[in-house]
Amino acid sequence: MSDIDRFSLTDAQIALLVTAIAENREYLVAQRRRFHAVPELGWREFETTKAIVKQLTDLGYQVTSGPCFLKDAYRLGLSDQPVANEGDTGCIAVLETGRLGPTVCLRVDIDALPILEAEENHRPADEGWISSEKGIMHACGHDGHAAIGLGVARALAPLRSTFCGRLLLLFQPAEEGGRGARAVIEAGRMTDVDLLLTVHIGLGLPSDTIALGVSGFLATRKYRVSLKGRPAHAGKAPETGNNALLAGCQLALALQGFAQSSDAGTRVNVGTFQGGTSLNIVPDRAVLGFEIRASTTPQLEDLDRHCRIAVEHISAAYGVASQIELRGEATDWKNDTDIINWAAQANTATGAFSAAVQSFDFGASEDATLLARTVAGAGGRAAIFVVGADLASGHHTQHFDFDEEVLPRSVLLLASLIADALLTPVEAQAKDNAR
Repeated sequence: MSDIDRFSLTDAQIALLVTAIAENREYLVAQRRRFHAVPELGWREFETTKAIVKQLTDLGYQVTSGPCFLKDAYRLGLSDQPVANEGDTGCIAVLETGRLGPTVCLRVDIDALPILEAEENHRPADEGWISSEKGIMHACGHDGHAAIGLGVARALAPLRSTFCGRLLLLFQPAEEGGRGARAVIEAGRMTDVDLLLTVHIGLGLPSDTIALGVSGFLATRKYRVSLKGRPAHAGKAPETGNNALLAGCQLALALQGFAQSSDAGTRVNVGTFQGGTSLNIVPDRAVLGFEIRASTTPQLEDLDRHCRIAVEHISAAYGVASQIELRGEATDWKNDTDIINWAAQANTATGAFSAAVQSFDFGASEDATLLARTVAGAGGRAAIFVVGADLASGHHTQHFDFDEEVLPRSVLLLASLIADALLTPVEAQAKDNAR
């Protein structure tokens, strides 16, 4: 979209949204807690997707889910031993107006993390909506993101007759590890999107605050390296073997030894390592997982090149074969000035958040950046906002929880922005006349 420069919803239109969303506050909280109690890992969000699809269908959206959603797109980071239907989660809902206009997409993510949730001094445990899946937890706010997506769907469905163009609601699987967005793109779901909006809860931003000028997204890639050597008797003839475990140890040290600096923005982390089967066998197999991050995509490419050289040369030195597999990725991003100003006007007009931050460093990775770059690269517009919520503990920790007042605030702002972007021709002309 090229004409985002003024937020033009009337006071009466805003009042309708404010009233509708206020009436749905308890619904939003209930949905968040429902998702929190039944968390599911990326590519396995079966019950989560089922619940979302039912509600969207009941609201009159055309919903595509299951294998038809991502089609034949490659799924990064599937399990080594996938369960039935793994990779066929998430959905996209469409609200068609039948009138020419822009395509506006709201994206939310829905997956949880492999974390054992705290059972003491923790509100979900105290109030009875703690994770029912041991070792799996919504510890990053995606349960809230899913609730926000449903809240926006409920707020906008009754306004269909006042819109032109079409609204897409993308409930993306497998954000953790940077896996799901690439499949969404390959499946063609970002084709012809004129405006993409998405949000992330928390990240140290206090309640009743929104960050509009968000930057500092770290470009990242996640890899798994498989090493294959040759086994041998460790006592009788160790020299006849090729030790994949030792090659992996050397590789882990080499990778971890690359320049580490949060200020410069480059990071390497070897996070997993498995190898060997017995003390008296020269191990012929080893597998390690590592990730790299950088402040910009060019920095990431340079770091990536050095890591690949290390894999190739160290494995060759130990006489083992190596295979490197991409398991996830994201890119850098920053919101542009026009969208920042437009969203600031909307926030002031709606009173969604009391404070707005014009410059915020994300400081981590988010695969919505891939979606944003794809939309922007095709001439569209995109923005990733951070919505403030006081946290009980940091992201990806067992005591994570957030202030649920962020839910109706986020729905109000997002619904207002989308409604403004989908003005009917008559309202759009009135907007032009007012310039």
